Amino acid sequence: MRLRVHVNTRAKEIPWDQVIAPGRGIVYAALSRQAPQLGAKVHDTGWGPHRIAPFGYGAPEFPKPRRVRGAYVAGGAGTVEFGSPVDEITEALAKDFTMIPILDWGGVALNVEGVTRIAPPAFASGRARFRTSNPITVKSEATRSPDGRQVWGSWVLPGDPGFDVALSHSLRRKAETFGYGSVTLEAITWIGPKRSFSVVGHGSDASSTIHRGKKTGAPVEIDVSGAPAALQALWSTGIGGATSAGFGWVTS
Repeated sequence: MRLRVHVNTRAKEIPWDQVIAPGRGIVYAALSRQAPQLGAKVHDTGWGPHRIAPFGYGAPEFPKPRRVRGAYVAGGAGTVEFGSPVDEITEALAKDFTMIPILDWGGVALNVEGVTRIAPPAFASGRARFRTSNPITVKSEATRSPDGRQVWGSWVLPGDPGFDVALSHSLRRKAETFGYGSVTLEAITWIGPKRSFSVVGHGSDASSTIHRGKKTGAPVEIDVSGAPAALQALWSTGIGGATSAGFGWVTS
């Protein structure tokens, strides 16, 4: 399930370091008000066997302003989307967004004018083509050294050697997180330009430590197959790593 929040702003642009970073804090703030126990669980231990934060979101979009090179333009009516396969999360967010007048998007006031629920496509054929609006990045699978020590995976960018293997691993982990079996990466059909975005997160150890920095990725288009419910879950939360930080949001 997705929520499309209809907003309006007088701001003319969003600073590049605030294009996707604020969404994570907005989700956790909403959960702390509407479902504090659920919010604490998601933040502290993640969801499912792989302890993934089970939500994603896109950057605010404003169709009317004319694009300006080097700026992320805003102004007038727009939308920002949030999503999760976990009904309790989307219901808590929907309730909160109908009660608060403004989303503080990194210092840019987005006046909330309504919320629309969007159900995922049926994916009855068991196949889907996903294209992301935001960059995607994934981690390679952890391995063991000859002496038995665990070697953590490294971030792999679209187009890098091993990206298809790392993405396949990521898709499988996400599908398993929500209990819908496996998903198969059939093809990577397009890779967009690489770009870095500022992000906020609390680290893979599920501690309360806040990390601020930048992640680099690129938008992609991929063909995947799997159980319809698994494809719906991916559509609802995004693909790749760091979806709770705004990466890998699926637009189609």
